[in-house]
Amino acid sequence: MPERAAEPPIDRRKFFGVTAGAAAATTLLTTASAHADTPPPNRHRHRRVRFGVNYVPSKNWWFSWSDWDRASIAADLDDIASLGMDHIRVMLIWSELQPNANYVRGEQLDRLEELLDLADRRHLDVQVTVLNGAVSGVLFVPPHLISNSDGTIRNVLTDPTAIEREQWLLTRIAERIGRHRRFMGFDLSNEIHWFAKPLGMAATQAQGDAWHTTLFDTCEKVAPGKVHVSGIDHWPWQNDEYWTRHGLATSGTMTANHTWAGWTQVIQRYGSLSTSSTHYSEFFIELIKAFHTDLGRQVWIEETGVSTVWMDAADIPAWTERSIRAMADCTGLFGITWWDSHDLNPDLSGYVDLEYDLGLFTNKRELKPIGKTIRNLIAEYDARPPAPSRRSTALVLPDDVIPLADFTRLFDPFMKLVDQGERPAIVLQSRTEDPAYLAARGIENLTR
Repeated sequence: MPERAAEPPIDRRKFFGVTAGAAAATTLLTTASAHADTPPPNRHRHRRVRFGVNYVPSKNWWFSWSDWDRASIAADLDDIASLGMDHIRVMLIWSELQPNANYVRGEQLDRLEELLDLADRRHLDVQVTVLNGAVSGVLFVPPHLISNSDGTIRNVLTDPTAIEREQWLLTRIAERIGRHRRFMGFDLSNEIHWFAKPLGMAATQAQGDAWHTTLFDTCEKVAPGKVHVSGIDHWPWQNDEYWTRHGLATSGTMTANHTWAGWTQVIQRYGSLSTSSTHYSEFFIELIKAFHTDLGRQVWIEETGVSTVWMDAADIPAWTERSIRAMADCTGLFGITWWDSHDLNPDLSGYVDLEYDLGLFTNKRELKPIGKTIRNLIAEYDARPPAPSRRSTALVLPDDVIPLADFTRLFDPFMKLVDQGERPAIVLQSRTEDPAYLAARGIENLTR
């Protein structure tokens, strides 16, 4: 890629076990910035479906917070902006940001603010993911959570002291960036259940729902009107662990989910370009919507992606295009945020193989075929915004969902309807006797 001019200085798992709102979003898009010399708000904020990417720094991964290279990060953001993206999701590293219960590292807050300023120059909004004890399969345990007498670790979902310090951390971050116009909002954590499970942190679903309520209340208090979500994957939806499905469908500004057809073995079981594989994220959007009580609530596919570990490189562009078109065919979709921007630096060891090739760009910032595919789709959708399909036929899901089993029994019938030319919805059994609800969703036919 061409050399860039210097910047002026500025202050995851198994599928189904085996196969196993909106108003707040609008408010954040018009929030004024204290940075008067920065560009006007991004016109792409008005897309029906927003497009973004999980940013992975090409040079130092998220060790960048401690080994800051502004020029490299600015070049990465140039890459992302060149695709037509309108936002990025970034990962704070909890153990580095808050090494003491009463201490937040000031230079990391400085760098977070600088990142938002750099993103602003490229018309990119930023979702900030905070309580990250697990990122890309690596654990980062804040020292203040570990007992120096017996090595036990405070339960971050149930321990009152730990939760109070989490609230305090969110407050400190919001004091620094909460009014920045590129700050989209907080993502509480990156799949915190994959931090809790290996460390033996148990929580009932009621305790998990209470944790969400407490922290989302804090987010709204310290950063009102922003998009605050909890970044989780398929596991809590398909298992009776950590949160109720009702809680997931009603907490936060919208429902965020990470839909990985490879981590869940769908690609491997059904084939890379099968309907089941390319429509997996669409299925999960419709599944989540079945549990929404607010029909205006949106779904955010906050992570999705594909690796050559799961399919031939030649199939990746077609899989990507079909998957995005299927997602964009759903009503109530806030956005699609791809994982990830750049391939992981090969000099860093210890990650599973597929983490090194998930990028839209190589580690040397060369645009890959998948990146070209997404760039072209974004340009197409900007020129001709996609209209979602009418979903008049709905599959019925029992309210007393049996973990894994009911979801498994629903998956293949959903894909069969897709193959027949239908675009099915999913509805809970308890809502099938509510004509007003069915009419509001445009559902006319029920398939039990």
